[in-house]
Amino acid sequence: MHRRLAGYTVFNRLLELSRRADPHLRAPHSRYGTRYQRRGIARAVYEWALGSGMCLISGPRQSAGAHALWRALASRHELGYVDLRDRRLEFLGPRVDRETLGDLHARMVLLGRGWSFEELMHATGARPSSAGDTRLRSHYHRNLLLPESHAARIRS
Repeated sequence: MHRRLAGYTVFNRLLELSRRADPHLRAPHSRYGTRYQRRGIARAVYEWALGSGMCLISGPRQSAGAHALWRALASRHELGYVDLRDRRLEFLGPRVDRETLGDLHARMVLLGRGWSFEELMHATGARPSSAGDTRLRSHYHRNLLLPESHAARIRS
């Protein structure tokens, strides 16, 4: 048996995020050797992260394979879109048009276990988009309290 490294996944901090949003979002980056691609390794690693409550944000550009992975993960984890500009997040909603998705500021977000977009918006200080989900806009303006489990994350 030969011992070799199949690849890696890192969960990067994004310098573009505000200090308030930084503890709650990580941008994963994976690189696996050709022999180890399309075997579900990256998906298993991402599932572990999401299952442990980590929320993931995409980078400004994704390969076709990465985009397909995120779409597959969206079958088990809630997916939404944000605009990240000037260290501020704006929630765009659960779907965006192709033109918006092509913008460098548009990012996908996958929610970790135990999170809702309402809670993530509150925790990160994200603003609802004027074109976003009206249910989230009304929630944001009511400024509801978070469950204790998420409030503890914010305080630390």
